Amino acid sequence: MSDASREAGDLRLSDQLAIRALNDRFGYLLDHGRVEEFVALFTPDVVYSNGARILNGREEMLAFFRRRAESGRVSRHFYSGLQITFLGEDKASAVSLWTTFAGEGPLPIAPATPFNVADVEDTYSRSPDGQWLIAARRITPVFLSKTVPQLPTKDEWVRDGK
Repeated sequence: MSDASREAGDLRLSDQLAIRALNDRFGYLLDHGRVEEFVALFTPDVVYSNGARILNGREEMLAFFRRRAESGRVSRHFYSGLQITFLGEDKASAVSLWTTFAGEGPLPIAPATPFNVADVEDTYSRSPDGQWLIAARRITPVFLSKTVPQLPTKDEWVRDGK
């Protein structure tokens, strides 16, 4: 292996680790209600969809996830199988599988069964300061528990005045 190809491989490994860390922070910050830090993981023009819920831009993300944090929702997110494809120096896409446990009330919440198992498709962009951000996330539920209530769509929260 030449020095140039080794150096290029090291850069891609560094980028892969940064994108994995980005996904780690996604789960941790969301699960711990750190909404402003969570939303900062996304590009300003992010498109975030989870089933029928579609959020466009950081402002809609902030409004929705602040409401989620205020609702008393408790969650823990786990992911695996992150498959990253680089589309250039500053663009990447990935697919992964996420499992979410969710509920409401005092801890520990029972039963401890998955609320959602989903396929996730991401697009990432590197910001001018070199940080990888989520530009688009599409969450497609594969398995969904009927025992844990779904969060409202942004329109339902607005319509219901909540």
